[in-house]
Amino acid sequence: MTSASPPPELSAHPPAAGSRQPGERLRRAKWLLGGLLVLDLALLLVVLALANVTAEGPAKRTLAQSVAILTEVDALLDANYDSLREEAAASNAILTLAGFPIDVPFTPEEVLASNRDSFRELLLARAADRVHEDGVATFRVDRDANIRLISTEGMLRAAMDFLRPTPHGIAIALVYVFATGAAALALGLLLATRGYGRLLALGLSVLLAATPVLITAVGVRFALRLAADGVDDYLAEQIFELSQELAWAPIRNGIIFCAGGGILLAAGAVLSRWSDDRQRA
Repeated sequence: MTSASPPPELSAHPPAAGSRQPGERLRRAKWLLGGLLVLDLALLLVVLALANVTAEGPAKRTLAQSVAILTEVDALLDANYDSLREEAAASNAILTLAGFPIDVPFTPEEVLASNRDSFRELLLARAADRVHEDGVATFRVDRDANIRLISTEGMLRAAMDFLRPTPHGIAIALVYVFATGAAALALGLLLATRGYGRLLALGLSVLLAATPVLITAVGVRFALRLAADGVDDYLAEQIFELSQELAWAPIRNGIIFCAGGGILLAAGAVLSRWSDDRQRA
């Protein structure tokens, strides 16, 4: 007697529960890699701006401006520059500008060979070199006695201590860390994406990372400009104006990254459409 065969629906193997998992996992991997890349690039932009600001050239220029603000150097020169020249003409001793809180020595020949403007520039450049090397500790102690950190001058001095080689070295190290991470994440995203979608994914990630940083930097600079226009205190006004100059570093970097992301995104869109049209033809 022949046994009855089971119904087809019972004998057929149902689709495996994980048959669609590879595609789903790939999509999840792309979203995860893209999200991590956006975060990494945003952090890279932040530390890159810090590295730009603390680099030796920009740092010393900022320190020179900061010293000029804190010491009211123009008032000191108005009061003491002529007497300094007279002293230089009558003596061979090393000279310093009276009342200047950083010990910056000059030879009589240097004083006599310069006019007021060139002497001012040399004075601030040497003072910036001292602060860059030793920090605000180069300011004489008697000028520091009543300065608190939670004050306009105290915060400026703390910022000046940040514009030194050690913070710059840390910023550079972080740039390498985040740049390496971004390269690894970008490679993973490219491997997880097909065709010209790679350009789309990479360009979109760069844009999503750079746009908020750029908008924030522009907003901060605009707020600093409004603050500088609305404050009556000379020291605070000068600090706000100096901060506006420093804000250009993240703005410049944000523009460069946004432009690069936009180019990748546009190229990916154009090439993807060209590929689709070619397949239909």
